[in-house]
Amino acid sequence: MKPELREVDRKIWSEIGQIIPENIFDFHIHCIYEGGFTGRIPDPLKIYLPCDIEAVLDNMRTVLPERKTTGIITGWPAITADLLKQNDYISSSAARNNLFFLALTAPQMDARYLENIAKKRECVGFKPYKCFADFPEDARITDYITEKQIEIADHYGLIITIHLSKRAGISDPLNLEDLDRLSEKYRSVFWNLAHCGRSFIPDYIENAAVHLKRLMKRNIYLDTAAVTDNEVFTIVFSEFGPDRILYGSDIPVSFLRGRCVGFGYDWAFITEETHSITASFPVKPALLLYEQIKAMNKAFRKTGFKMPEIEKIFFRNSEKIIQKITKGKEHD
Repeated sequence: MKPELREVDRKIWSEIGQIIPENIFDFHIHCIYEGGFTGRIPDPLKIYLPCDIEAVLDNMRTVLPERKTTGIITGWPAITADLLKQNDYISSSAARNNLFFLALTAPQMDARYLENIAKKRECVGFKPYKCFADFPEDARITDYITEKQIEIADHYGLIITIHLSKRAGISDPLNLEDLDRLSEKYRSVFWNLAHCGRSFIPDYIENAAVHLKRLMKRNIYLDTAAVTDNEVFTIVFSEFGPDRILYGSDIPVSFLRGRCVGFGYDWAFITEETHSITASFPVKPALLLYEQIKAMNKAFRKTGFKMPEIEKIFFRNSEKIIQKITKGKEHD
């Protein structure tokens, strides 16, 4: 997928370009290795191709011009994924491009294998995913990453990026209960809750805010990936401040044209590539990434965040985490 800037994108960029710092650290990047599946690449993923790391980096330069970008890459979790092949690919890609990576994990993965990959200089953590649980849409955290695997991450002081299961995301009581227990027991893990704790609509983060605010005194962070609702960001910024928020894009999803739309207490991504978007006038969807940063910009203004706070979110918080992990490996 090669994003091309259209008039609507250029208009949004004229609004958001001034608040995007020169340095950007993207905490949430996927690449797709076409040989990393058992059999043919799944049809739904073909829309994103080419999505090797070189294509991803080239596309980042297109949509974020005149910015110095780096970040954390991972593969694409799927039932048909060959996780070992994908991890080999992202490991070598990270090393070639001065990036960091999260190793894809599944509950049955051998602990010795994870120990070895955790020792790699560019490996900064693990990326489990709910699809590897027996009941993906109703899974608890330890249904898709085992405590033995969490122990390895804790030993090396690594990141675990969690895409929460359950319909209510971070506001589900069992997710909060698991996060409370695990973040207390494994305090050296950097717990990153992807997509603001999978809060694509305000209700989830709003309902969890009081409990989560207490938990975020521990080693818990929220990334911004693919959230396009400015009210979600307003709640996140005002409740938790700038120090535990990490800019992430969810590339290549963010190269689609559209946004996440709330329906009652549910949500769905509506994009030009996946839906027929009709109205009484021509609809001109923008890049989802621009919709996300546009929503963040509105929340910056509402909460009074200025450039020092914005820089923390876009790169300083991530740099601190990476420095702690790499320094820890030097002394391990």
